[in-house]
Amino acid sequence: MVIELPDIATQQALVFEEGTNAAIEQLKANLKAPRLPSQKIVDENQYQRAHLLRKNEGWVAPDPEIVRAYFEHFQEHFEEFDTDKKLAQLLELSGNRRIRAFKNGEFTVPYEVWRNFLMMTGRVPQDVVKVFAFMG
Repeated sequence: MVIELPDIATQQALVFEEGTNAAIEQLKANLKAPRLPSQKIVDENQYQRAHLLRKNEGWVAPDPEIVRAYFEHFQEHFEEFDTDKKLAQLLELSGNRRIRAFKNGEFTVPYEVWRNFLMMTGRVPQDVVKVFAFMG
């Protein structure tokens, strides 16, 4: 008995297509996420808005007060992330001390961590990267 398998390139193409279709479904589901009230911990009008931009658009790290307000607002609404440890795990950080350091301004939130959090909370659109070619 011989089992015919597609070649590696065909298998890779199938995996890529399935992954892309799953991503499209997730993007569609994201549009149906619940709409929650804005945070009221700080007056955002008192702060610059460059923390919402992409790096190539002039991103500036958020003020610690904004970080604290956004994180606490998220934690208030999602019980499964109501501790700094749980939030750190969600953001793929090692340990809750880093979250506290971001909140109190001891450390600046890295762009990638902040951008992912903004996307998770619907404050910015999801980034989708163009594929120029399948090269390997």
